[in-house]
This record gives sequence, structure tokens and C-alpha cells, in this order.
Amino acid sequence: MKAIIFTLGILFFTNSNAQKFDCTSKIKSYQELLTAKKITESFAIWDEVRKNCPKEDGVIYTDGVHILQFKIDNASTSEEKEKLIRDVLKLYDQYNKNFPLLASDFEVNKGMTLFDNKIDVKEEIFTLLDNGFTNASSTVTSAVAIYTYFNLYIEKFKAGDKKITSNTVLDKYTLVNSLLVKLQTSYPENKEYTTALRAIDRQIKELATCENLSEFYSKNLEANKENSDWLTTALLSLAQCGSKPVFLTIAEKLHSIKPTAQSATFMAIANLNQKNFPEAIAFYNTSADLQSNPMEKAKIYYTLATGLLSGNPAKSKELLEKALTLDPKMGKAYLFLAQLYTNNAKDCGKTDFEKKAIVYLAIETNKKAAVVEPRLKPTADKINEGLTSKSLYSAEISKQKMNGKSIKISCWINETITFPSK
Repeated sequence: MKAIIFTLGILFFTNSNAQKFDCTSKIKSYQELLTAKKITESFAIWDEVRKNCPKEDGVIYTDGVHILQFKIDNASTSEEKEKLIRDVLKLYDQYNKNFPLLASDFEVNKGMTLFDNKIDVKEEIFTLLDNGFTNASSTVTSAVAIYTYFNLYIEKFKAGDKKITSNTVLDKYTLVNSLLVKLQTSYPENKEYTTALRAIDRQIKELATCENLSEFYSKNLEANKENSDWLTTALLSLAQCGSKPVFLTIAEKLHSIKPTAQSATFMAIANLNQKNFPEAIAFYNTSADLQSNPMEKAKIYYTLATGLLSGNPAKSKELLEKALTLDPKMGKAYLFLAQLYTNNAKDCGKTDFEKKAIVYLAIETNKKAAVVEPRLKPTADKINEGLTSKSLYSAEISKQKMNGKSIKISCWINETITFPSK
């Protein structure tokens, strides 16, 4: 009986205490101080919330990191600074305990807290990052964290750590490369992902030879043959090794799982490197058909027009015009179109006047490139300087009584050129 009364007493006290502490109101109070940039004043109220309302809202922990970091930045001694940093680490542990779905990357955040605040515990940082990336890599969005982890991994490899081999390095390279490419695609405006990718590629340059990469991906293909993310990363890593048989093998596997614009592009590149040109052209067209982004579709058409089909001026022009319809600001398409006109002026012009008129058309086309993409103006102007002597002079236009009139150029060009009235 006494035990029951004692238990009821504890429950009453707990409920009474919870009722006395208004979590919602207290959170609002310290957040108002944060909004007013009164971070120091917000600490005491936030600390009460942290102790009394640990499961109330995940924002308690994200706000807490902000508050504690402010105190760290303003700490008067190194001892005080490190004590506060350790408190941040405890906070991340509490966050994960109470909100595991929101804080799955807590170990990565702990490691980066130590790293960012220049705490000289490299082994601890590495362990935290290694655990974090092993357990929750898909939730990491920080380019700095991804680069830092790979950088520390490379350091340990170069230092002769027996647990880290060239194969495990390439495995980690595949992981971080995949993460960054996905993030780069999802957040194209964030240039940090591109910077991190380049930095990581530089770090692994000596190890990531075509021979090593081919061997690594060949050996691991069977275990990952249904993993589209792994296959995609492998192909991106092998981008400079497209002539290797493994590139075609992986490209075929990826495209067979689920055809996409990207997988079709990989197939096009693989066939191009194997000199299977008709197949390469077909896959580039497939890639364009599957591509939903008009800007990316325009790039595919431009690639075809200026590469595999550049020797077919009629087809090249058709694709360049498609590209410009999709991306009217693609100045380089106008530059290449002008080059096609110039290169074929003698073949398409029936008379000397027509031949010069085609060069005149090329000059006007170059000017369009400068209009839609101003950064290309110096290039367009320089090209036009070299074409002036081959084009029509105003006196020639007047002599032929063509001022204000038009001339139709047939051939594959199929354009009407209108001359100025004077």
C-alpha cells in the first residue's frame, strides 16, 4: 500500500512539475531573444528547456548548437572553449537519442564540430566521421564534411595505416563521389559541391589511374550489378577511361536496369570510344528523347551537331536549331552554325556574290552569339574580323542593286539574307 502511495506521489510530483514548466512558452521566449540577436541572454532559458523538455521539439537542439557555438566563439580561455565544445557533442548525442530520425548524421556533426573549432584530436575526428559516413552517409549534405572525411582517409592511407588499402580508398572515393554528384544535381546553385569534387579528384589522381579503376570496378561489379547509384558513380569515375571495356560493360548494365537520359549518354560515350559511331548517334538521340530538362536536351543536340554529325552540315544545322529552340541563350551554337556557313560557302554559293553573301550570313550569325551570350562578344568579333575580307562590301551590295532586298540561299543552308537599305 505504501509502495502504491509512493508511486502515485512521484507521478503527481512529475506531472505537477511538467505543468509548472511551460515548454512551448519557454521555447518561444528564448527564440525571441535569438531573433533579436540577444544570444547570451537566451542561454539560460534555452538551458532550462533543454533539461525540462528534451522531447518537445528538435529545434531545441539545432538552436542549442547555434547558442553554444556563439559562446565558443566568445570564450575567454581555451579550457572554457573546449568545455563548451564537449557540451555541443553531448547535445548531439541527446538530439540523436530523442529524435533519431532527424539526427542520424549526429556523429558527422560531432566530428565536424571538433574539426571546425580546431580541436587537435584528429583520431577522434576521424573515428566520428568514419562511423557517421558508414551509418548515415545519405543524410550528409555538407561539402566540407564530405571532403574532410575523404582527406583524413587519404592521410591515413599515405601514412601507412594497415587497415586502409588502395581498394578501400577507391571504395570511399566511390562513396563520396556519389554523394557529391547527387548533391550537385539536387542543388546546382551550390558551387561547394563542384569545388569538393575537383579537390577530391586531385587527391586521388595518382591512385585513380584507368588501370586501377578498371580493375577495382571490374572486381566489384558482380556485387553491385543491381545498384544503379554504384554503377552511375563507377561510370562517372571512369569518365576519362571510356575506351576501357569495363566502361561499356557497366554502361550496358546501368541502361538495362532502367533507361534514363544519363544512362543513354553513358552508352553513347561507350560506343563512341569503341568507334561504334552509328550506335553512339542512336544513343545520343535516345538520351535527348529521355531528357526532360530543356537545357540539358539542348546540350545533347549541340554535342551531336559539333561532334559525330559535324561532317553532315544539313543534319548539324538541324540539331543546332533544335538546341537554340530549347536554349535561346546558347551562343556557342550560333558560333558553330556560322562556322558551318563559312566552311561551305564555296559549295553552296552558285555565284561569287552568293558565296560572299553566305559569309555575310556567317558574320550576322556570329553577332547573334554575342547578343544572346555577351561573354562571347570578343570571340565573335575576332572571328568576324577574319571574315570581313571574304564577305560583301557595301559597294558590292549597291552595285548589284540589292540594298534593302533579299537573296535566297538554297543548298542545305535554306536561309533568306536581307541586306541593309544603305
